[in-house]
Amino acid sequence: MPDYQISVVMAWCLCSVAWLIKNQLLMIYSKKPLPVIVIAIFLLSFSCTLSEAQQAIKNSSPNEETASVDYNSLDSKIQQWQKDLHIPDVGVVIIDKNKLVKARVYGNARNGQPAPQEMLFEVASVTKVVFTTLVLRLVQDGKWNLDEPLCHYYIDPEVASNAYSKKLTTRHVLSHQSGFDNWRWMNASGKLTYNFEPGTKFNYSGEGFEYLRLAIEHKFHTSLAKLSDSLLFKPLHMNNTSHEWDGKKDFALYSGMYDAEGKEIVKNDYSVQSSAAAGLTTAVNDMSKFAFEVLNGGHLSNKLYKEMISKQAYINPNINQGLGWRVINGLPDNEYALQHAGNDPGVASIMVLLPKSKRGVVVMTNADNGLIMCNNIVRAAFPEGAQIIYKAYKSAPISEQPKSVRLPNEVLSSRIGTFKRADGAMVTVTLKDSQLILRMSGIPDLYLVPESEDKFYLLDLDAKVFFTRDQNGKITSVSIQDGGNIIKCDKVVD
Repeated sequence: MPDYQISVVMAWCLCSVAWLIKNQLLMIYSKKPLPVIVIAIFLLSFSCTLSEAQQAIKNSSPNEETASVDYNSLDSKIQQWQKDLHIPDVGVVIIDKNKLVKARVYGNARNGQPAPQEMLFEVASVTKVVFTTLVLRLVQDGKWNLDEPLCHYYIDPEVASNAYSKKLTTRHVLSHQSGFDNWRWMNASGKLTYNFEPGTKFNYSGEGFEYLRLAIEHKFHTSLAKLSDSLLFKPLHMNNTSHEWDGKKDFALYSGMYDAEGKEIVKNDYSVQSSAAAGLTTAVNDMSKFAFEVLNGGHLSNKLYKEMISKQAYINPNINQGLGWRVINGLPDNEYALQHAGNDPGVASIMVLLPKSKRGVVVMTNADNGLIMCNNIVRAAFPEGAQIIYKAYKSAPISEQPKSVRLPNEVLSSRIGTFKRADGAMVTVTLKDSQLILRMSGIPDLYLVPESEDKFYLLDLDAKVFFTRDQNGKITSVSIQDGGNIIKCDKVVD
């Protein structure tokens, strides 16, 4: 995978674009570039149709009645978003009242023909909920225990001397309470480290899922790929899904990866190594089968299913962490949503399921701006879609959504230009259709919503963007603030 000059300041609960922005911050402060291996995420994104999305949020209330959605009208919207966002291929699954409404791939195959249903997408961190389902199947069958210490089967040599290794359990890992960073290379030492006692708080960690994978493989003397194939994929007839891929078989069906401008990310090696945290390759029909499986109980006992959807860890007032899934409560008609998403360079995906009403949506894309597509489709697919996206990615109540103002184009135009971060990397601000767009390498385009002439917010992210002017009113810098962390980028003089 290509190297990107990013590292991490802190693991915020959503670990996607916010995660990337924080990574940019630490890189600037530490001057230590680190490669992205797998960006394990809970997806954040930004809408192309900001006014529509904002209005949907304003119109949403906990007591609203769910209305019918014209799913056929989505086709033209998705195809327009593809053009605007430079996303070659989009796989979409929609389930309504336990019936498959749509399972379609929008775009073209490598030979220029319409994309087949069997087109292969990577789904990044959506892999985690598929792995979780396998683990819970093992628990259901009495072959694995949620609360048995993993040290009975595996201890990573780098934490073998730490007493916490005797306490770490499957429950801790699946609820992101392992105590680990997202990845060990984020530590100054580059080694696996416990940052807190397992089970005491939430911190998103792909490393924890890999630790659990190794424990399971050691006990059963079988690879994750083989276990999943025999216990999950074959029984569900998910014939185009695998945890590992040689990068050659059925390459004509592979969707590939593209950056925010639609340029293909070419790699020397497209193979995918078996991982519990990311890298699953799959197709729309297979993901529809998986979605139905979870919506209908996953062949789990009522007790175990309730464990999966119950609060295992607190994230913020809008969302809790279950086993594998994030759980969004307080939706209309006492509905709740199970949600997870994933993002790597050139890959973005999301899955949202509403078990009570037996509805669901899965989106798989093959471009950096796929992040934007995923949230757009969720908003459009559910009457309460705006609420779901807001609660998934905002820590404040919907009533505290900042109010936007309309700025004249001459004001917006004065803020465009090229800016330089402290580490020398370039940041650009452009104007398109009266919309300011900020771009940094390795993340999707950030659509800025104005609160005032110099203060902007992001629709699905708590971060703020500020422009600074000199005494003559000329823009001198743009800054991105997330909590107490700030990326300041100075204007490049033409």
